[in-house]
Amino acid sequence: MTTPADARRPRGARWGRGILIGLAAFAILAQAALLSGVVWASANPRIVADRVTVLTSELDPVVADYGSRAGLSEAGVDLLHASLTAIIPAADFDDYCPADEPGIGVLGCYTLDDGRIYLYDVENPDLAALEPVVAAHEMLHAAWDRLPSDEQDALVAPLESAFAALGPDHELVERIAAYEARDPRSRIPELYAIVGSEVAAVPAALEAHYALWFDDRAASTGLNAQVIAVFDELEQRLTALNAELEALGARIDAEQAAYGTDAAALEADIAAFNARAAVPGGYTSRSAFERDRDALLLRQSDLERRLAATNALVEQYNTLLAELEALNAEADELNRSINVELVPIERQEGIEAPTEG
Repeated sequence: MTTPADARRPRGARWGRGILIGLAAFAILAQAALLSGVVWASANPRIVADRVTVLTSELDPVVADYGSRAGLSEAGVDLLHASLTAIIPAADFDDYCPADEPGIGVLGCYTLDDGRIYLYDVENPDLAALEPVVAAHEMLHAAWDRLPSDEQDALVAPLESAFAALGPDHELVERIAAYEARDPRSRIPELYAIVGSEVAAVPAALEAHYALWFDDRAASTGLNAQVIAVFDELEQRLTALNAELEALGARIDAEQAAYGTDAAALEADIAAFNARAAVPGGYTSRSAFERDRDALLLRQSDLERRLAATNALVEQYNTLLAELEALNAEADELNRSINVELVPIERQEGIEAPTEG
């Protein structure tokens, strides 16, 4: 019986054929994977573009430090990197992030047209904690821009819940109102960026979401609290000093008014005394003359004491006023440090010491 030809093939030949079949299958799988990758890349061009930017550009080490200090995750830092985040000198900042509203300080922006982040260069060392918070804020704008619409919609309720929990007197209420006045569509994106970088307590669902971009979100909210404390402490000092000046000014006004009234009365009584003393027989006894004279001298001495005391109050007032001016200058400098266009205010005037009439 003749053995079939293929049955006599060496074992190695059959094994080698298996390799060829395997390679062919691998090639088919590789082609399928390549096609799948092309399809994925076509469907996710933003992710691909971000990755290319991160791999082909250098992140400013100062920006990287901001990300580290704000507790950003690797994904959060990558968003700063992919957004080509740049720190802009104060003199040039309005060319990148224009703002023309007095009292509003713009410290950063995320440009929707090209996906860039620009940060104002805050040079005041007292506000060193601010720049990482702004970087985190703008990073979250970049993150929001990349979220699918269904994920954005799912975040609306927890964001509104976190906002409502702050209460009607929280400063964020006024800030959000200002954003909405400029663009009603900005409410939720701004809440997303501000709550994430500044608000410590948020709903669990929101905290879980922010964990995508933060390893330690408390680092950012803690830095924000430091910045708020700088301004709060200065405001408290200004408020207390202004109240002290108002009370002291009212006291001086009252003292000066009473002094003027009593000095005029004394002047009239001295004139009457002198007129009586000049008339023969005006005083029938020396004791009566000396009694009236001594009473007038005592009143004059008391007025001189009161005048000195009032002048001391005036000196105290003007010293406090100088302190207030110094605090106002400090506040002005802080405001300029955060790119606030200052609105001129009327300064209080010093008080001149009254002179003896």
